[in-house]
Amino acid sequence: MAVELLVLKLGGSLLESGRLTGVLDVIAKRQRPVIVVPGGGRFADQVRQSQLVNGFDDQSAHRLALFAMQQMANVIAARSPHFAPAATREDIGLAGVNGLVPVWVPGTMAGADATLPKTWDMTSDSLAAWLAGEVGAKDVALVKSCAVDPAASIEQLTGAGIVDPLFGGYVERHGLTWSVLGVADDARLARLVGASGSSQ
Repeated sequence: MAVELLVLKLGGSLLESGRLTGVLDVIAKRQRPVIVVPGGGRFADQVRQSQLVNGFDDQSAHRLALFAMQQMANVIAARSPHFAPAATREDIGLAGVNGLVPVWVPGTMAGADATLPKTWDMTSDSLAAWLAGEVGAKDVALVKSCAVDPAASIEQLTGAGIVDPLFGGYVERHGLTWSVLGVADDARLARLVGASGSSQ
């Protein structure tokens, strides 16, 4: 049986918290196909602040937030030789053929979908679930820098502000199996990606 593809969103806050390199090391040891979706992190925070100061509309902020995710993709690729930015399905496939983990650059695919909400409710959380539907993945996971109760429902995580308000809808629409991993869940991450050396 083929191993199922996993779409794995890495919160941009991992960079500020110092966890990014360790998480990338775990993913590099994967034994299942993984597509990484980068959060916007500090780059997206700068967009939010600039919008407050300069008053441009949400559609413009959405485009800039996609670019913030691209900046994080470049940071991830620069941190580890096992990762490569990938903007299209073809790029994603090529990275896999070359033994690399594709790090999704969202501007091309997400930018071409006029149905995607262009508001701050549509964060990299929901974009990860949307991408899973686009590429035929059945599993999506979000890696966060806060504590996460593994028994919490999507509704509870949404109410706590841990996942964005649209994530649950995309999970349901695409029939996805989902996980949200917190600051103490690196062992769960290793099991999820089938990292070599992790206990199964």
